[in-house]
Amino acid sequence: MKVIATAGHVDHGKSTLIQALTGIDPDRLAEEKRRGMTIDLGFAWLTLPDGEPVGIVDVPGHIDFIKNMVAGVGAVDAALLVVAADEGVMPQTHEHLAVLDLLAVPRGVVALTKIDLVEEEGWLELVEEELREELQGTTLAEAPIVPVSAYTGQGLDDLLLALQDALAQAPPHPAEGPPRLFIDRAFSMAGFGTVVTGTLKEGVLQVGDEIVIEPGGLQARIRGLQSHKQRIETALPGSRVAVNLTGLHPSQLHRGQVLTAPGRVKSSKR
Repeated sequence: MKVIATAGHVDHGKSTLIQALTGIDPDRLAEEKRRGMTIDLGFAWLTLPDGEPVGIVDVPGHIDFIKNMVAGVGAVDAALLVVAADEGVMPQTHEHLAVLDLLAVPRGVVALTKIDLVEEEGWLELVEEELREELQGTTLAEAPIVPVSAYTGQGLDDLLLALQDALAQAPPHPAEGPPRLFIDRAFSMAGFGTVVTGTLKEGVLQVGDEIVIEPGGLQARIRGLQSHKQRIETALPGSRVAVNLTGLHPSQLHRGQVLTAPGRVKSSKR
């Protein structure tokens, strides 16, 4: 299983595109609905044409929420850089591309969205040329640019095939060794207790496992596991996972911590 993350300027249509591809609205917060913009990380999933399930992390584009964007792209297999055809490259396009480059996200696809809003002849070609220049010298220099419209559906099938090709180049996540799940949310759910979510970068998690959260050395036991809202007994490397924990309160946990096996990982201040 693989995971991709979106990137791109505010209002360039990242969440709308994800909803068109998956049927899932990644904007889960009431304030996001009210303001019409992504504030925190959103999550969705889809099945590629070859049958492989893929998790999606939808990140905010506004400059005020850049730290949330960084948290969303740290453990993914590919990026989906979204650029609106009617505006072209904008400030957060530069910033998000720099973050992807800094974190060495090794592959991706560029979605040139809102092509249904482009009426001037030759404009789309100019934007593609500008975008290709912007990508030079980055990890996405060779990324395909796919024109799409979430409104009309034009280009969505081509985008799925491009994502499939990009993810086919990603090496498999190792199942051997200690599990490492990077926490991006921690909350309490009625009837279940403490839940953390994140991307299982490597290793395997099973219901009943004793685990530790680092930094902090916080010990707990896995009460339950879910992936894509389905209960599972075993979480495989590369998947998006929700982990129900016993022995910890959400106030003890925060984004950026790592869930792993006891005695296998040491925290460092370096």
